[in-house]
Amino acid sequence: MNIIKNIRSSHSMLVASALLVVLALGACTEEDEINVGPPTIERVRNTDPTTADSAFTSATLGSTIAILGNNLLGTQQVYLNDYPLGVNTAYVTNNTVIVTVGDSVPTVATDPNVPNTLRLVNKSGEAIIEFQTLPPAPQVTQVKNQYVQAGDELTLFGRYFYFVDTVYFPGEDVYVTSGIETNSAGSTLKVTVPDNLDFSEGQSIRVVSKSGGSAVNRNTQIFAQEGMVADFDTNGALEWPWNWGWGISGDMIQPSQPGISSLDGSFAGMNQAFPANWGWNNDKVINLANWGGVQIFPEGEGYEPSTPATNFDIRFEVAINTTESIAGLEMQIWYPDSNGNELSYNIPLSEVIKATDGSWHTLSANMTRLTNGSTRLNTYGDFLKGDGFTKQLRLVVINTTSNDIQAVVGVDNIRVIRAVN
Repeated sequence: MNIIKNIRSSHSMLVASALLVVLALGACTEEDEINVGPPTIERVRNTDPTTADSAFTSATLGSTIAILGNNLLGTQQVYLNDYPLGVNTAYVTNNTVIVTVGDSVPTVATDPNVPNTLRLVNKSGEAIIEFQTLPPAPQVTQVKNQYVQAGDELTLFGRYFYFVDTVYFPGEDVYVTSGIETNSAGSTLKVTVPDNLDFSEGQSIRVVSKSGGSAVNRNTQIFAQEGMVADFDTNGALEWPWNWGWGISGDMIQPSQPGISSLDGSFAGMNQAFPANWGWNNDKVINLANWGGVQIFPEGEGYEPSTPATNFDIRFEVAINTTESIAGLEMQIWYPDSNGNELSYNIPLSEVIKATDGSWHTLSANMTRLTNGSTRLNTYGDFLKGDGFTKQLRLVVINTTSNDIQAVVGVDNIRVIRAVN
């Protein structure tokens, strides 16, 4: 009997609870109907609780904003520049509507005639305020040529180069605010490198616009005058000049090649029909080595042997002059380790080289990209060992297509950079 009574009691409690929920929902709906009048917007802020007292007059694509006001229950739609954002009722109260600014919203960067308004609509009316939608902060995806000096033109590739007002360079108060050129798509930026660069303050450039500043990473660095292995000008551990001192014949090292001008002094040039189907010839190879066992790689401060190999990049500049497609051309970085493994990594040139007009581009590969199966370098000390005696690094132009590709290729300033501290 007690069991039956307990069941009946539980059943009665469930029915009562359900009834209360229904009544509560009905009460809320009825209250909403009573309270909802024409909406008003007081201000807009972001969703960070620490900015509760702030008010925004603009927002960038991809951001989430909170619209504050009155009579916002029942909001049917929010428009930015007459573009609907979509409203999730779970993020609507009588005083707040939270929405995300999608990437498809028109901005003044792509359409100067946008109304610059935010409009909120419910069944009782609408509210509208002036509000500007901006592109996101600039993003730098590639420094075309990292080997630049004061007075040189620096070209950046990326996204959202709109309303750029400042480009910062390494050094304290080293920046440019005039002469900044960007294209209509916001994907390229050109600026003249200023004087007084100071790499003790870092290696990166930073682009700042009305929407914010670009992030600093490996992709935003310029040459900090360190880590050089081969510049094809100075004598050093590679004992140049002499035939094959740089791994290529001496007449390939010139201050110019057809259609390619020097960055600084001489460079290694290859002028040939690069053989199809991974074909081989010696003059498409740069083999850096000192066969006497002398260390050719950088050592000392910043190049401690215990540093993880992932902190280092192998970088160099490449220029290509050709009227043919370079799709299928690759630059292989090859290195023999102390355990007899041949480690390598291939860079498709068409992914980095934006123009085959003889202009210079920086190629970069993290040291751990050089692999043989699952084998890779773990520390910088592993790289310093070489094959146990000879320290060697090789660059090879590879043609993976079924047709020869005629081109002039220049290579300069092969270096090892500590890209992460």
